[in-house]
Amino acid sequence: MDPLVILISILVLGTITALVLGLVGRRDLRAGAMQKRLDAFKGEDPGRAVVDAEVEGPHFKQREYSGLPILSAFFQGMKGSEAVAVQLDRAGVPLRVGEYYMIRWCLAGLFFLAPFVFGISLFNAAVGIGLGVIGYMLPAQYVTNQRNKRVSKINAQLVDLLGMTSNSLKSGYGMMQGFEFSSKQLPDPLGQEVRRMLRESTLGMSAEEALAQLGERIASKDMDMVITAINIQRSVGGNLAEILDNVAHTMRERERIRGEINTLTAQQKMTGIVIGLLPVFMFLIFMVINPDYMSLLFETTAGRLIIAGSIVMEIIGYFTIRRIMAIEV
Repeated sequence: MDPLVILISILVLGTITALVLGLVGRRDLRAGAMQKRLDAFKGEDPGRAVVDAEVEGPHFKQREYSGLPILSAFFQGMKGSEAVAVQLDRAGVPLRVGEYYMIRWCLAGLFFLAPFVFGISLFNAAVGIGLGVIGYMLPAQYVTNQRNKRVSKINAQLVDLLGMTSNSLKSGYGMMQGFEFSSKQLPDPLGQEVRRMLRESTLGMSAEEALAQLGERIASKDMDMVITAINIQRSVGGNLAEILDNVAHTMRERERIRGEINTLTAQQKMTGIVIGLLPVFMFLIFMVINPDYMSLLFETTAGRLIIAGSIVMEIIGYFTIRRIMAIEV
């Protein structure tokens, strides 16, 4: 068997193994945290055990970057590991930093070796480098998309959170009690984040710090607006229920405007998709009709350069259209 095929198979297996280990490691980590909570009620010092297992406020416990202590220490000393861990947390991706980088490196190696299946040449090496960069960036793009989707879900749930919290305040509850009631009614991801904020507050963190940590984890402009309004009310006073109602009204109007913008730009987005896929569609048609004619693109250096340039321009055009259609509200 070709050694290159064997190497590619090993890289594919390594990528799948890294993903599985990341999922299992995160599940074991959660199970361990649950066991610590249960042991806290049986140990000699339950208060300390609960705090060690739960507190993630100003004094965070040491984050585990990998299931292996050696890799965890390596990533702990590497600059940017904490920022990557925060991004994975914001995206809700059940991976630690070690597994995340392992997947990126395996994909980069797999994409780099893929062109050499067709032969070893300088052009294939150049294409492999480009594909390797793309393979390395794909997991990062996936995490970014997951983070954006999660933030969108949270923003859609914020109006319900504010409405239920405001009604609780009008009924005589305190602010944290109102959040507790709302968190029980809301689904994830916002319900989970609010419960985490309440847990931190219960374990000794002040309400302002707990809200600040909530805003940092979510990284949503709408949530920042809510937290700012609450902090101003706690500093200068006022009717918090009325303030939350006003903020909820503002968010509903912003969501309505976003819907109108999406409706007005739907045709332009579809046009961009059609124009972007048209060259690919025509290329496939000519490959079926006259493969000998199209084979020049693969057999000559000029043809290969044309293909590489076309792919680059397709990518630039795609991101340009996305940038034009991204209207901030």
